[in-house]
Amino acid sequence: MHPIGVASAAWVFASAPSRVPFYVAGGLLACWAVVLSATGLTHPDFPGSARRARMVMLISVLLAAATLTTAVATASRPSATGGGGAPPSGAAPVSNALQLAADPSGKLAYDKKQVTVNPGNVAIRFVNRSPLPHNVTIAKGTRVVAHTKTIQGATATATAKLPAGHYVFYCSVDAHRQGGMQGTLTDR
Repeated sequence: MHPIGVASAAWVFASAPSRVPFYVAGGLLACWAVVLSATGLTHPDFPGSARRARMVMLISVLLAAATLTTAVATASRPSATGGGGAPPSGAAPVSNALQLAADPSGKLAYDKKQVTVNPGNVAIRFVNRSPLPHNVTIAKGTRVVAHTKTIQGATATATAKLPAGHYVFYCSVDAHRQGGMQGTLTDR
C-alpha cells in the first residue's frame, strides 16, 4: 500500500492531461531555433537557395503549429465551478491544506466561504487575529470530523482524514455559526 501522499499525488497526476507532447514539441521548436540561429551566424549565405529557405520556413511553421496544438490539447480543463484556473470568488485553490483566517475586525466571518481540497489527510491551519475567540470545526452532516483549538490572537493547526465528499466548516463558539461564521468544504 502506498503512503497517502503518494496516492494523492498519483490521483492528481492521473486526472490531469499529460503535458509530455507539449514539452516534446516545445523542446524541438526551441532546439530548431538555436540551430537556425547558430547556422545563420556562422554561414552568411544561409539558407543558400530559395528551396532551402522554403524548407526552413516549412519546418519552422510545422514546429510552431505542433507546439501550439499540443499546448491547447494539454491545457487544464475548466472546473465545474466555472472559470479556468482561478477558483470562484471567496474560494481557495485545491490542495491538501485548509487555510482559514477569522475576520480581524471581529466580524463573525472567515476569509473564505468555499474551499476545495484533495481527499486524504488534510492539514488545517487557522489564524485568528480577531479580538474574539474562534475555532474551525469540520462536520459531515451532524457528525464532527475534525476541529482546531479555540484561539484568540493566535494560530491553531490540526489534521483530518477526509474521504471525498461535501462538508461544512464553522466556528463552534457560542452562536458564531448562526451569526454567519461558516462555509462549505468539498473534498474531491
